[in-house]
Amino acid sequence: MKIKEPISTAKKYSGKTRKTIMQFTMVILAIFAIRAWQQQDLTTGVAPSFTSKAISGEFINSNPLPNQAVLIHFWATWCTICHLENDNIQAISKNYRVLNIAMQSGTDIELKKYAKEHNMRLDNMINDNSNLLAKLFGVRATPSSFFINPEGIIQFSEVGYVTTLGYRLRLWWAEL
Repeated sequence: MKIKEPISTAKKYSGKTRKTIMQFTMVILAIFAIRAWQQQDLTTGVAPSFTSKAISGEFINSNPLPNQAVLIHFWATWCTICHLENDNIQAISKNYRVLNIAMQSGTDIELKKYAKEHNMRLDNMINDNSNLLAKLFGVRATPSSFFINPEGIIQFSEVGYVTTLGYRLRLWWAEL
């Protein structure tokens, strides 16, 4: 009776398969490295408080309301991912307080035109053309989102695309 020797991992996979696995692993590592770099300077802890003029002309502040989380979302008109994510932000803003901060996206007139073309609210949109708010929050990349709990603490921060469900779950969790 002949005993089978265990097949080593090296023998299980062909050279082409190993190369594909290595390439996939390198892509995943690169994504995590880029994400870590983008998030390294993001503000944590107590959220900076500010008052700013919305595109609609009203003044709004960043302070959370009792028992309600706030989403502070940084985006840009030239950002492809932001454009893909716009419907998610608009859906969230129907049920949650959202401050939609446009970075380096032109004048108020240009932003109003963009907002009209993309079915965006003006009463929660802030033009941060000078990047003062982005610097205050340590934002380096768009889109960047901050989930502030009712006590004014940044519960979560995300850089990159987030689904509507992802926004809802984080805001729900921040309200607990």
